[in-house]
Amino acid sequence: VLVLLNLPLYLVFVRPEIEADAGETVRIDQMRSQLARRVNTLNALKEIEKKLSESREKYRQFSAEYLFPQEKGTSELLKTLDEICTEAGLLRNRVTYRLDPEPAFGMQRLAITLPIEGNYANIREFLNVLESESKLVIVDSMALVSEREGTDMLRLDVSLSTLFAVQP
Repeated sequence: VLVLLNLPLYLVFVRPEIEADAGETVRIDQMRSQLARRVNTLNALKEIEKKLSESREKYRQFSAEYLFPQEKGTSELLKTLDEICTEAGLLRNRVTYRLDPEPAFGMQRLAITLPIEGNYANIREFLNVLESESKLVIVDSMALVSEREGTDMLRLDVSLSTLFAVQP
């Protein structure tokens, strides 16, 4: 009889409390799981932000060390090429250059045609000094324009290029 009397009391008072408690436990577990996912996402975003910052710093260092500055890069490059030609014993003629109209990947390319005259040893010296230059200068091509018969003088058009970091 007592069991039968306790059954309605159990169904009316105790069971809803147990079910409510179980529901709250499930909800708390879901919230904890959701919080853990958000913490993981936040940590991943912080790691990405850190890597981006490191990447920007490395790019800035690379630009400072290996690229000519954008604002006065052309004049600095021509001065460097003049010095290298003089050091190698070459005669430099009129230089032509063309700046690409649109930057690509944060860089803008400058193409240069450098006509030089000298003997083979001078040209080798020029290329050797140019290769050891700390700033990035790429030899795209060399075309033999003429050779003075009876002398060892060569006239070459050297196509060079360099990149400037474009400031946002």
